[in-house]
Amino acid sequence: MTDAENVIHFPKGLVGFPEAKDFQLLEPSDAYPLKFLQSVAQPELSFVAMDIAAIKLDFATSLTPEEAELLALNSVEDAMIMAFVVIPENDKPDEMVANLAGPIIVNKITKKAVQLVLDPEEYPLQHPVFDLTVHFPAGLIGFPELKRFRLFEPSGGYPLKFLQAIQHEEYSFVCIDIGAIKSDFEAPLTPEDSEFLGAEKPDDVLVLALVVIPAEDPKQMTANLAGPLVINRTTLKGRQLALDSEKYPLKYKIISGE
Repeated sequence: MTDAENVIHFPKGLVGFPEAKDFQLLEPSDAYPLKFLQSVAQPELSFVAMDIAAIKLDFATSLTPEEAELLALNSVEDAMIMAFVVIPENDKPDEMVANLAGPIIVNKITKKAVQLVLDPEEYPLQHPVFDLTVHFPAGLIGFPELKRFRLFEPSGGYPLKFLQAIQHEEYSFVCIDIGAIKSDFEAPLTPEDSEFLGAEKPDDVLVLALVVIPAEDPKQMTANLAGPLVINRTTLKGRQLALDSEKYPLKYKIISGE
């Protein structure tokens, strides 16, 4: 039975499937970060997709006036951006590729959606899914052996993200965009930090804080502002800073502020 609340409507259909306009969005918990779009009229027609933020951090594009009018987005937070994914038949999920030239943008409020057609010279048709691997050469504080992580941003989970260690997948950390909880936060980079990261401008850097979510009351979750993670969005090279905990709280309350 189709769940009407999870049905996405494509007024213009999909590229190659103009008659397919309504799809149910399925997000099984055991398949994360994969999602599935299944045609309502033709259940045998289905596609695998992923949040584009989990594939390419610096992905950005623009809408034509017609696309903007169709979607009628009031804010960036109302948009869900996905890419279709091809899973190889050789049992090597690390070889999955995503079509960045045909991203899907969904208005999460109205459930209207459009598939864009972008220049494949600029947006690859086969972008490696697991290319989004963040490298911390010095590891994390307390975990010097954990150096490479996959960075995921679940749909509807903004501003929360997840870092999962590649060599030791049992290690996973919740983190958050610091700018989303403390807009005046500035990571005090030393000359060594700046040289290490190699970022040319502030927008090239992603600054995250590790988050602790109490099981008994998630509303009491806190962020560690004394140990921010600073990542170059282009090179995906990162470093965890160790700041003065008197000035930068170890347990900054996310919901209610300090």
